[in-house]
Parts: sequence; structure tokens; C-alpha cells
Amino acid sequence: MNRFFHRIALTLLAVLLLGGSVYAQFTTTFAKNASVGQQNGLYYALPQTMLQLDFVIAETTFEEGPLSDYADTYFETSAYDSFEGTSYELLDVRMTSKAIPDPNATFFVTVNVGRGVAKPVFNILPNGIIRSVGVWDKDDAAEECHPETTENTTSAVVPSVTQSTLPLLTAGKTNAQLAKEAADKIEEIRKSKFFLISGDVEMAHHPETFEAMFAKLDEMEQQYLSLFMGKRTTRQTVRTVYVTPNKETPTQTVAKFSETEGLTIGTNGRGAAITVQTLPLNSTQNINTPSPSAIESMSYENKVMYRIPETANVRVAYGSRTLMEQRQTVSQLGVLLVAPLQGAKLVFDTETGQIVSMKYQ
Repeated sequence: MNRFFHRIALTLLAVLLLGGSVYAQFTTTFAKNASVGQQNGLYYALPQTMLQLDFVIAETTFEEGPLSDYADTYFETSAYDSFEGTSYELLDVRMTSKAIPDPNATFFVTVNVGRGVAKPVFNILPNGIIRSVGVWDKDDAAEECHPETTENTTSAVVPSVTQSTLPLLTAGKTNAQLAKEAADKIEEIRKSKFFLISGDVEMAHHPETFEAMFAKLDEMEQQYLSLFMGKRTTRQTVRTVYVTPNKETPTQTVAKFSETEGLTIGTNGRGAAITVQTLPLNSTQNINTPSPSAIESMSYENKVMYRIPETANVRVAYGSRTLMEQRQTVSQLGVLLVAPLQGAKLVFDTETGQIVSMKYQ
């Protein structure tokens, strides 16, 4: 009888040992608690949401006319709004989001791989964000992933509006003579416009022809006038600002904007402040989660951390003026949870850190 029970005990022990050898043993700790130089493991990060704000700005530069000294002689210059320098106008702002590694949600997984123990499979993006555990998809592995940067940058300037080249005047004359010639041409153009409007020109009776002729005459007049009054050249530029929302600072000043100096990234520029306000909608408030201190201090056996993101209302303002307001998923405003790892295949959303698939072997 004793031999019978002894055989049963040995059989159960063998089964337990076999079952324990199927899966590797893991210990997940907060990154800063990992031992210095520890190599028997790996680091992974959960993503956080970085907002990209693209500000569309009209930049208008005034250039003084080459015959400006004679403007008062031929024209009433007080009727023209002229100035020297550059002015700026904030036209629009566009918001997109990117996922970047969260330094406050980076973990170290210690892997204890013994003899006969199944080797773990961690699929991690090049920037350190975890993608899956226990799953190896060759198609996913071949996907190119480009890590993002959190630095503020400025996109290339793209001209959108150009001015026509100025008309040619008779060469070899003094500025006074050129001014007289240009003024005479302006007078001729204005007379032609009057005849066109009064119907003295036969083709003016055809609406399409009239509009084309009048537009051409008006363009010529403005070109000659610019010799006296100067001209404005307008182009559109796109300035890009990156901001990472956090729980501690719901409203962040990300830039300053001035009509005379344009947009300055940061808080040191002149003008009114551009702020980003991120207000959580508290969609995760009823989830019972470990405290942040517990996550940072404890070790978790055969478990990994994941995140449930929060939805927030994001408002971008220029002074008291709202530029845009929309709802946005903001991962780092959500909650951290613990998922069982032993015997499970996990797939994460690399934009939010949430588990989107869990399958037990």
C-alpha cells in the first residue's frame, strides 16, 4: 500500500515539475528598481500620447517701392495703408497624435529560463513599446516602425502666395522721369477701366470678357502702384509644436504668438499665450487599480503591466480665443493594470498600451 501511495506521489510530483517547466518564470518590476548591470531580462515601455499641433500662419512682408519718394507727388498716400516690416496672422491649427514611450511606465522583466523551460517571446517595437507576448507574427515583425521625437520642431516654409513681377519701364531715365512715366501709365489704365465700365468698349457687353479685361487692367494698375506704394508678399508657413499632456498640469502654455513677431515655441516669446488644456472625462474612474506607489515598489511574478487609456477634451486657445476643441484618447491619463502572463498570449495596442487580445495556450 505504501508503495502504491509512493508511486502516486512521485507521479504527481513529476506532473507538477513538467507543468512548471512548460512556461518560463517572469518577474516584472518598475524600471528604476532593476539591478544595475542586470542582463537576464529586458525592458519594455507602454506608450503615452503626444499631441502634434500644426499652426498655419500667414506671413506678410512689406517691401518699399523703388519710387516711393515720388508717391506724394502723384498720389494721396494717406489713403494707402502701408508699413515696413513683416506681420503675421494665425489662420488655423490642426491636431494629430503620436505614440511615444512613457518613461513613467517603463518596466524590466527578469526571465528565469531553466533547462527544458519554454523560451519566452516578447515582440517589442524599435522604440521600446511592447507589442505582444507569446506571439510572433512574421508579417508584424517585418513592419517598419519609426520612433518618434518629443522635441519641438519647425516644419519647412512653403510659399503659398506670390506676387507678379513688376512692369518694365523705359531704361536709362532718372527716377523722376520713371515716376512720371509710371504715373502716366496708371492714368491710362484708369481711363481704360472707366471706358470699360461705361460700356464704351464693345467687348465689355460680354460678361466673361468684361471680367477678364477688368481683372487684367486692375492687375496692371496694382503693379505700377507698387512702384510708389510698395508691395506685400504673403506666404503660408506651418509651425509644429509637440505637447505631452500629464495629470499634474491640465493646462500647459506651449507657445506665444504676436502679430509682429509670429509664433515663438515655449513661454519666453512676446504676444498672447497659446495654451493646451486637457480635461479627462473620467471614463476609467470606476476601475479598481493598484496605486502608483505599489506599481513602482512591488515585483509581480508572471505578470506584465498594461494600460487602459482615458478620453479627454482637448482645447487649444490663443489668449481667450478658442482655436480648436476636440475629444482625444490620451493614454497616460488612464490607469495601469496587471495582466497574467504565464500561459497567455497577449497582444497590445501600441498606440495606447491596452490589451486587445488575450489567448491562453
